[in-house]
Amino acid sequence: MGQKGVHYFPGHMQKALRALEGYVKVIDLVVEIVDARAPLSSRNPLLDELAGDKARLVLLSKEDRADDRVTSAWLSYFSSKGITAISGNLTKGKFVDILAKASAPLMAKKREKEARFGMKKQPIRTMVIGIPNVGKSTLINNLCGKRKVNVGNKAGVTRAEQWIKLGDDFIVLDTPGVLPMNYPDGAMAVRLALLGCMKEEVLPTEDLAYALLGYFKEEYPHALKERFGIEDISSMDSDDVFASIAKTRLLLEGSDYSLTKACYLLIKEFKDGLLGRYSLERPNA
Repeated sequence: MGQKGVHYFPGHMQKALRALEGYVKVIDLVVEIVDARAPLSSRNPLLDELAGDKARLVLLSKEDRADDRVTSAWLSYFSSKGITAISGNLTKGKFVDILAKASAPLMAKKREKEARFGMKKQPIRTMVIGIPNVGKSTLINNLCGKRKVNVGNKAGVTRAEQWIKLGDDFIVLDTPGVLPMNYPDGAMAVRLALLGCMKEEVLPTEDLAYALLGYFKEEYPHALKERFGIEDISSMDSDDVFASIAKTRLLLEGSDYSLTKACYLLIKEFKDGLLGRYSLERPNA
């Protein structure tokens, strides 16, 4: 997945980052959401600085679209770094209970202090952070039990901070997604574009599709068998693969099969999870 470095930092992200700096002082817990298909690439080092020494929980979202064996390896990786991490499908399950259980050890000192001073148990002031389109709003809606915030399978849906009270246990701050200003490692930028964390126009669609196909050739050579009837792509020429996709789906441009339309289709079906469960990076890879 080679690619030149990418600069991408819209003005609203800079504004959001400044606003978050003020909120951190009153936060008990930071829940950082990353995409399970690329947990390292979808973390933001700017958020490391922002969160400081606050208790933190890393949530690998969209686990239903990621390779479960690779996700297990990532959970072990974060544990080895002393980071509490869990994974889940944010559209299913009762995440109030999941979050309460996972955060309990991280909030032990807060609860001990409350008990020591005879205080009533206070709601955990929680900040939900992450780059665009990793699932922040989906998590908030899951926690609320009904739709409270806008959700979309593209970058830049949440544009302003909002506080949401979740019963007696949590008060949650939903925040806009914030990306780093630069991605000197172009491969990381490619992964994020494939996951929909960047605007589609930042990187050429054809380049992204060929990069994705190259990764499939190395790691998942049978990835296109079910959807496109292509048995093994490991030794196939990339143009031939896209031509086969175009023929299978009758993607025409005039009277010719369109490789460009095949590129768009491959990316869309990957983003939507229709191709199957595939991860774009592995620990220590």
